[in-house]
Amino acid sequence: MHRISKIEATLGDIGVKYLPNYFKPLEEIIRIANIGILFERYVGRMIFISIIAFLTSFFTISLGLFFILKLQALYSIIGGFLIGISLASLIITIFHSYPYQILTQKRNSIEANLPFALMHMSAIAASGVPPTTMFKLISETEEYGKVSEEAKMIMRNIETFGMDPKTAIKQVADRTPSDSFRHFLYSFISTIETGGDMRKFLENIAKEAINDYRLKREKYLQALATYADIYTGILIAAPLFFISILSIIGMLGGTIAGLTISDAMRLGIYAFVPLLNIVFILFLHLTQPQV
Repeated sequence: MHRISKIEATLGDIGVKYLPNYFKPLEEIIRIANIGILFERYVGRMIFISIIAFLTSFFTISLGLFFILKLQALYSIIGGFLIGISLASLIITIFHSYPYQILTQKRNSIEANLPFALMHMSAIAASGVPPTTMFKLISETEEYGKVSEEAKMIMRNIETFGMDPKTAIKQVADRTPSDSFRHFLYSFISTIETGGDMRKFLENIAKEAINDYRLKREKYLQALATYADIYTGILIAAPLFFISILSIIGMLGGTIAGLTISDAMRLGIYAFVPLLNIVFILFLHLTQPQV
């Protein structure tokens, strides 16, 4: 295990040295995403697994093409090489995109839960508790998703590392992927430094966040109404029109692209229409706001 770690570290250094434009941007992303692995180790693991995948698939596919399918040695080697390169490229792409996906999920979770966390903090501030107590209570409330984790980071900086509250909050603000949360934390620090009214500040920013939340939901509901009209036209009316046209063509005795009318109907009903529905569901899932 220690030997593999050394190989990964060496490969990571080589990858960063010779492909800095591809790997170097990952350093900041991995740090912000808080994946829990060193940048060089992550790059090294990416390269190491892709090499193993390439060698395994290359020899397996080449031997399979040569002995099982009886292809010529040259074609077997070329086929194994192309499949091996494709698999290695896919693994590198997955590894490279993974930190960005984690970062996006973290940002979405923070922005989805931030308005409710701010409302909670606003209610807490009314009792006159210190700022550290607010973040401690938020960190203990798991319903706020990644906002709770960010609050835990602040409390860790204070309780474990001995930072003062302003420095602890600033460090988390510098690393958070959410612009909204970063703006809130810097405003929070500014209110502490200027001796402003924390209760009033939190009330105002919580109301603003809730209003933004409502606007986003209203916009999405309006978009859903448009999507419903599109669905009715493309996935309900159009297939019925398609079946009607095919029925008329069938009575006249024709074919479509070499297919009989019965086969064309089966293809449309059992393949094309379900595929369009799946695409539409995926579209709704991807466009759904995280708030």
